[in-house]
Amino acid sequence: MNSTSAQIDPRAAHEAASWLVRLRSEDCGITDQQAWQAWRSSDPAHEAAWQRAELLCHSLGLLPPAAGMRVLDRPIRKTRRSTVKTLAALIAAGPLLWGADHLAGGPAWRADVRTARGEIRAMTLDDGTRIVLNTDTAIDIAYGQQERLIDLRSGEIHIETAPDIASPPRPLLVQTEQGRIRAIGTRFSVRHDDGLFQPRTQVAVMQGAVEIRPRSHDHAARILKAGEQTSFTEDAISATLPLAPHFDAWSRGVLVADNTPLAELLAEIARYRHGVLRCAPELASLPVSGTFQLKDTDKLLHLLQRSLPIRLRQRTRLWITIEPA
Repeated sequence: MNSTSAQIDPRAAHEAASWLVRLRSEDCGITDQQAWQAWRSSDPAHEAAWQRAELLCHSLGLLPPAAGMRVLDRPIRKTRRSTVKTLAALIAAGPLLWGADHLAGGPAWRADVRTARGEIRAMTLDDGTRIVLNTDTAIDIAYGQQERLIDLRSGEIHIETAPDIASPPRPLLVQTEQGRIRAIGTRFSVRHDDGLFQPRTQVAVMQGAVEIRPRSHDHAARILKAGEQTSFTEDAISATLPLAPHFDAWSRGVLVADNTPLAELLAEIARYRHGVLRCAPELASLPVSGTFQLKDTDKLLHLLQRSLPIRLRQRTRLWITIEPA
């Protein structure tokens, strides 16, 4: 049965959506995986719905391919039900009705500059400001008479500002869905975390300072200085924390782990590859140290397999589970 063109039974679509959410939760165990496999094989309609669900994940990226989605373990029943309902509708609709915007990566497809999954790109703007775009990132650039605006639609950017030659100098601003960040002679990074439930903007400052203004509470501005990081929603700014070591290593194409839990490391690796990358619960806290090249994540995963007591189990080309060796 062709999962792209076949009609999907609505009940099977809802069950497939429920399995998508369940399999991505941190407490998903062997029993759940066995039950999922039994559900798939029990009815051709189930298998067709699951193939469509995998196609949806691959084409739209609706489920971030992290090593366990902690957010799904939160006691937010209403939100979880709503997520399943939305996914079920998309699974039943099929690619022809998902819409060109979704198939092309959403509104990010029309952005001025964008990177593909796994791509890291550096560029220098007309004023000398240097930007590095991380994997799966999209930005618009709008330099006008009053301001220099960078609109971060999705993903993550690292910015090294240059003095503006205009008179008077125009402020350099980074805009996200949650608000605006004004650079104050600085080197900083901005990451849009578009989780399923509460989108946030993460900001880290390596040099200089920035001013953060949430969209709905402009008066709640805060200055973030070098060596500090925080995140904010459109309503509030979280507590300021010390900047994590090697925070911007990705801008040099590397991922640095320093006793990093395996599940956390895999969640970061998953941002640079297509498909699902899961971690067995008993391995989640396994500490990992090292410096890894992000250019080839397949090679990276096999390197981890050689150096740790783990093995890679590949269900499909786009579905890898890390298990005990």
